[in-house]
Amino acid sequence: MTEQRKRRKETRLTPLGRFMLTWFFIVITALTGALIGYSLIGTGNPIDVFLPDTWIHLFDVVVKSLF
Repeated sequence: MTEQRKRRKETRLTPLGRFMLTWFFIVITALTGALIGYSLIGTGNPIDVFLPDTWIHLFDVVVKSLF
């Protein structure tokens, strides 16, 4: 039984694999947050999050608040 455990090869992610997996989760989390924020907290249609006009308007609001 101990030989079977010793023969078991450990699989680890390469640094590139960890980097890609991290960015995958960041993108999924950002999209989920945008969908929840726009549809549940706000009063918008969840599909509107993916429209460029929504992001242009958001950018304009943020830039005007800074300057």
